[in-house]
Amino acid sequence: MSTLHYPPEGEDATESERKSQRQAGAARAPIAPFEAIAIGALLMAVTLWLARRSGRGVRAFGVHLGGLLEPTDPSDPRPAGPLGVLDLARAARAAAPHAAREAAVTCAVAAVVFPPFSLAYAVWHGLPPGDFHFGGPPDLLAVAFTQWVVVAIPEEAFFRGYLQTRLSEAWPAGVTPWGAPISVRALLAQAALFALMHFAVEPRPERLAVFFPALLFGWLRARRGGIGAASGVHALSNVLARVLAFGWP
Repeated sequence: MSTLHYPPEGEDATESERKSQRQAGAARAPIAPFEAIAIGALLMAVTLWLARRSGRGVRAFGVHLGGLLEPTDPSDPRPAGPLGVLDLARAARAAAPHAAREAAVTCAVAAVVFPPFSLAYAVWHGLPPGDFHFGGPPDLLAVAFTQWVVVAIPEEAFFRGYLQTRLSEAWPAGVTPWGAPISVRALLAQAALFALMHFAVEPRPERLAVFFPALLFGWLRARRGGIGAASGVHALSNVLARVLAFGWP
């Protein structure tokens, strides 16, 4: 049974359709939640396996997250606890200062990048900036946590952590923009592969646009020596896309 949808009073059909398309595009998941978790877990597992197989450990690839993902020192006499919960608690406490620094960098980058991006979004879609009202899906906090843990961290670990590191070793850094030694070829290559993965999951041309934020994530990984801030900005960028899609009446 079909349902007729009428635009609100004062809003023509074209505007209503554009709004529905924006919100549907932001809310639509290209894959099911279970599949997203499986892909994220696979990316993370492959990254950790490749890093450890190299003999250099996860820190060499910037995916240690302040030591949280590093294996426990076997010489540590303290009990691991049931299922290693005590080891995890100690690692989380030791990683807290690192997490605070990366969170501060994440907020600083977001403060610089997000306002012009939001304005460009409004201009691209022909939306009056003054009509924006902060909003989003009702489960915004859950979305933010999921985007960080399930999406951002695994993708950053593989593409900016392992892959960018390996590519930079093959093509050594040639420039140092704003304090980050970067191989331009490695930066472009990881961004291109990142975009192609998104296109393969959901073959729509606009999916290739993730190439551009991947450049920022790659710079952050090089500048910070790890994926902490890159994963934070990545997750917030995904959340921002949803907020913007729901922000205009």
